Amino acid sequence: MNRVLLLTVASLFLAMNPMISRAADSNPLRPDYSHVSETDMDSIFFAFNRPDTPGCAVGVVCNGEPIFTKGYGTANLDYGIPIRPDSRFMIASISKQFAAAALMMMAQEDVLDLEEDLRTYIPELPEFEKPINARQIIHHTSGLRDIYNLLALADIGLDNTTTNEDALVMLSHQQRLNFEPGSEFLYSNSGYFLMSILAKNVTGMTLREYTHKHFFEPIGMHATHWHDDTEMIVPDRVISYRPTSRGPGQFYRGNMERVGARGLFTTINDFVLWDANFIENRSHLDNFTEVMSRPGFTTRRDSINYGTGLRHGVYRDLVTIGHGGSYMGFRSNYMHFRDLNLAIIVFCNQSDISPAAYSRQVADLYLRHIFAEIFEEFAGEYTSESLGVTFSVILEDGDLYLKRMNGDPQDDQQRLVWSAEDRFRVDRWDIRFERNSDDRIHKFTLEAPRTGAITFRRE
Repeated sequence: MNRVLLLTVASLFLAMNPMISRAADSNPLRPDYSHVSETDMDSIFFAFNRPDTPGCAVGVVCNGEPIFTKGYGTANLDYGIPIRPDSRFMIASISKQFAAAALMMMAQEDVLDLEEDLRTYIPELPEFEKPINARQIIHHTSGLRDIYNLLALADIGLDNTTTNEDALVMLSHQQRLNFEPGSEFLYSNSGYFLMSILAKNVTGMTLREYTHKHFFEPIGMHATHWHDDTEMIVPDRVISYRPTSRGPGQFYRGNMERVGARGLFTTINDFVLWDANFIENRSHLDNFTEVMSRPGFTTRRDSINYGTGLRHGVYRDLVTIGHGGSYMGFRSNYMHFRDLNLAIIVFCNQSDISPAAYSRQVADLYLRHIFAEIFEEFAGEYTSESLGVTFSVILEDGDLYLKRMNGDPQDDQQRLVWSAEDRFRVDRWDIRFERNSDDRIHKFTLEAPRTGAITFRRE
């Protein structure tokens, strides 16, 4: 069965499954993830299984219910406080989806027109040749120059104390945009910073107050807040670190009151509730899942892979939405598989940790049975007549591996890393599988800069 048909069948099966709605059945049948044990997860995060290192908090959510939550490593090295699922991390740019949701809520309340000139609500902004609007700052199509790059160019940086007013003055001095509003996509923190100004101007409430009222309180996210008060005491706060020659060194800024682009404090336990809201909406925003999952577009009507604070992507042919975050020593990643209602959340507190890489390892662990079905059609032996070489493509635990059949028996098999459609990469080679008229894999082309393309036909 080809992958498109396989995924379509899987999606239809999941769509008809009663576990899609928690309200429909108090004891729903969930997908079988019994092959994953705590020991399996511990093996992924084993590097942090000691008290003298920062680490990560991890959550896996299926159909709105947590199926795994655990902390690895230390939240505060001064006091030896371990990371737990209720440890409060600053999640950096993952914050953006919460700010975007607030603007969609304002539009629902008719206090904000997403298509209106933004100067109607923030008169301090310059009068550009063509006006920008709220929808464009949500989808990063406004053309606004990035506030953090501007601070760096002005030699202010992020270590100096700058207020909302300071940042707004800097943006108001910009007389030109990067491009005509709406015409292109360019990630910019400026628009998301402006959302905090927008919230106050159109609702009379801070972004913190507004999101608490419409999202955090009704959803039950009681450990989540926008950190707009630098003197606020935060119970269970995680400190961030960076590696030094002497070991982990504290990397924490307590001088930032600007929120919107970043600045949300939350826990794994609370974020599980946020992900569950895509299954059963408890917020005040109508049609939450549809609104938050809709991709943005340009004025040419080109769809972009970003919308409402979430990136739209594909991992091993499975559709995802999510986001990553990086600020101070905090690193965070959120990956939600839309057709499977499975989400993986990883929050870390040292700058050299890659939560996205760990998220993919967790996904590979939980979904290896699905990946095995997707990749089964590629397995087999392929021969190049010109080289007299045969490669075996081996399927093992949901991964594909390449091994030379007539080479040294001691040669290790190499993992094929999926990139797109029928394309993979291994070592320095790009590998493209090709299909015949029956949609069956019948050969692959191996290509490298110094060898060009070499074809291997399936036996």
